[in-house]
Amino acid sequence: MDHLDIHHPPAATEDDWQARCGVQKIVQTDRYGCGVACLAMVTGWTYQRAREHFVSQGLGKRRHGRPPFSTSSGEMRMAVATAGLLTVTRRWRGWADLHGLAIVKLRDIRPGERERWHWAVAFRHPEFEIAVFDPHREWPGFIQPPMDTLCTIFEAFQPKGVWLQVEQSFPLAPAVM
Repeated sequence: MDHLDIHHPPAATEDDWQARCGVQKIVQTDRYGCGVACLAMVTGWTYQRAREHFVSQGLGKRRHGRPPFSTSSGEMRMAVATAGLLTVTRRWRGWADLHGLAIVKLRDIRPGERERWHWAVAFRHPEFEIAVFDPHREWPGFIQPPMDTLCTIFEAFQPKGVWLQVEQSFPLAPAVM
């Protein structure tokens, strides 16, 4: 693994929510790059490295009428597996079933358009209960939000269908000393 390309969260401070999470929030830069951003977040890679991985797996080009970087559940699972992490596919039954690190499928509801969906990273956290890092949104969402940041209202996150339980290769919160 190229250690220069791993994106670690900043050092912890009392008023910095990002430092209190082991996952670095990444916003997608490609129109259909939510899967790329999620791969970057669960592996600790940069967006660029995850994007290159998608390209190397044939996911960076138009396939079967779908835009480049868009992924089905099976393709997302393959992208994570070929990055070296184990996954388990589960059917969404509610936030109570989410433990550890996950890539979830969220409803993307826009007025006047048919319903779509996209990928986001969610994880259990000792302080925030559940955190959701949606690559479409600038701000994270938390069940127990920190007082030091703007947040997306948690009810905006509506998972559906299947989700991927992802092997953790790093702690989701720094150790408390």
